[in-house]
Amino acid sequence: MAVADDRHAGCDGCGRAVPLEELTVVTMPDGEHVACCPRCEPHAREAARKCSSLDQRRGTCDGCTETVLEVELEDIVLNDGTVVSCCPACVAKAPDNDSEATATRADADTTAEPTDGSDSDTDDEETLCTQCNEWVRAELFHVTTIDDRTERLCPTCKDSAEDDGIIKDVEIRKTKAREVLGVEPGATDEEIRTAFHTQIKRAHPDQQSGSRSAFQLVRDAYERLTEAT
Repeated sequence: MAVADDRHAGCDGCGRAVPLEELTVVTMPDGEHVACCPRCEPHAREAARKCSSLDQRRGTCDGCTETVLEVELEDIVLNDGTVVSCCPACVAKAPDNDSEATATRADADTTAEPTDGSDSDTDDEETLCTQCNEWVRAELFHVTTIDDRTERLCPTCKDSAEDDGIIKDVEIRKTKAREVLGVEPGATDEEIRTAFHTQIKRAHPDQQSGSRSAFQLVRDAYERLTEAT
């Protein structure tokens, strides 16, 4: 346990400095004692039960660009000497030559987040929660924590994080954004823009049907559906 100052210390899981009174000591199977913040304590106890790793620090996969546990990232060397850090799924798909590497990266760029108004966060496919590391069908919440980390959380983990008071901002989900603007999945940019102009007029505070909160909700919905990432 790294001591940050007289009243704070580093969590052995995520490395964040937290007040000493918030740390909980968990005994691992090898007898090692680790000090955890409230967020990492459940992971530590689960890691102790499964005899796995406590480390909850996260990094970005150079292949699919998803955020995963750092302990799951593996460095691989491409034929041109480039070293990339990849998640297990991307390691299994690692290219054998430079042309395949280019194709793989291009495929990741075009499939990770469509730009025609549709999106990959739908109820029809599974997505990985960066907190519980489970695949779920529900669209993930894009959240910003109080220590300015960006996470993609399933509904259960998002509710838990809110209860713990560690969420600073929650971005509107695309399913909700489509409901606000009244557009269908797969709507084109032009359809989204037209719907936005219609709804923003109705939501304007000067209109009897509008309010500041409704006006901002429509703006947030439009920005969510037209953002590049």
